[in-house]
Amino acid sequence: MFAQALITNPIFSTSDVADSAHNGFTFQNTTIQLNQFTAGGVPYQTGRVAESAFTRRNAVNANQSSVWYRGATGTGAPFLGTYSNTYADLLLGNNVSRGSDNTFANGNALAEGNIERLDFMWNGGITALSTFAVAVFERGAVNVHDGFRVALITGVDGAGDPDTQISNTPTAYSTLVAQPGGWGATNFDTPQTPPEFGYTLFRYTAGDNITTGNTPSESGTQGLSGLVFNLAAFGVAPGTTIFGYSIFGFDVTDNNNSANLVDWRNATYYPTNTTGVTGTGGIDLAAINGIAFSVVPEPSTYGLAALALAGGFHAWSRGRRRPAKGSVVTAPV
Repeated sequence: MFAQALITNPIFSTSDVADSAHNGFTFQNTTIQLNQFTAGGVPYQTGRVAESAFTRRNAVNANQSSVWYRGATGTGAPFLGTYSNTYADLLLGNNVSRGSDNTFANGNALAEGNIERLDFMWNGGITALSTFAVAVFERGAVNVHDGFRVALITGVDGAGDPDTQISNTPTAYSTLVAQPGGWGATNFDTPQTPPEFGYTLFRYTAGDNITTGNTPSESGTQGLSGLVFNLAAFGVAPGTTIFGYSIFGFDVTDNNNSANLVDWRNATYYPTNTTGVTGTGGIDLAAINGIAFSVVPEPSTYGLAALALAGGFHAWSRGRRRPAKGSVVTAPV
C-alpha cells in the first residue's frame, strides 16, 4: 500500500429526489456518491462517513463562507447538487456536486472563506486497521490544485455526551502531512458529464449559516482530483483509535509538535493572513469529506475465508455425527 497516492478510476452511484427552489434558484437534488477508487494500483472502498463536521474560525477576519454548486455555467442555471443550510452539512454527505471555495483564505473580501481548520469526526472513534485511509478531493484544473495539510485526530476532550462525543474538540493529533500545490495530474471522470464540469460560486456573510446569500458571483468550468493517505503517511500504528481528521491551509505549521495544532486561534501556528492567490488557502474542497476508506480485500481473501468456514463446518459435522464414547454433544452457539 502507498502512504500517499493520486486517485484514479472512481466508481460512483447516483440518486435523485424532486427538485426544490431556494432563494430563487432551482436545485435538482442529485447526489453523486463515491463508492470506490484506485490509488497507487490499490483499490479502495468507501466506509464510514463522519457524523459531524466543525468549521474552526478566528474572529480576526470577516465571518464569511464561500461555496460552490455543480451545474451548467450561468447565474440562472439549475444546480445539480443538493442544497444545504449550513456549511458543515454542505461538506458532509458524500456528494461530488457541491463543496467549499477558497476555504482557508483570510480577509474581508467575499471570495475568502476565513476558516482556520476543518474537523471531520466519527462519533466514538474508529479502531484503524492497516487498510484504513482518508482522502482529500478538490475542484480545480489539472496540475494546479491547491496545497493543504492534513492530520488524523487521535484524542478528544471528553466534554459533552461521553458516548457520542459529538461536541468534543481534538486534543491530540498525528503527524501533520503537507501536500504542496500543483498536484492533480488527472481529473477523474464523474457521471453524466466529462471530467470538466460547470460550477457556480455563492458567497455568504453569516458564518456557517448559508441560507441567504448574494447573487451567484462567478461561474466556471473545472474538474475534480483527489489524494489518498493511509496510516503510514501519518506515522500512526494499526489499532490506534482515530476520532476523525482535520484539513488545514498549507501555511499552518506545528513546529514539529502536533500539540500546537489543537488551538486554531493561535496565530503562531494558524496564520490569519492566508491568501488564496498563492494557493496557501485557496483549496476548493469537494463534499466527499469525513469518509473512512479501506483497501478492497483481494478475491483470494474471500476464498480463504470461505474455505476456512467450510472446513470448520465439516469438522463440526463429523464430530456431531460421531461423538466419542461417553461424551456429551451440545449444539453450537
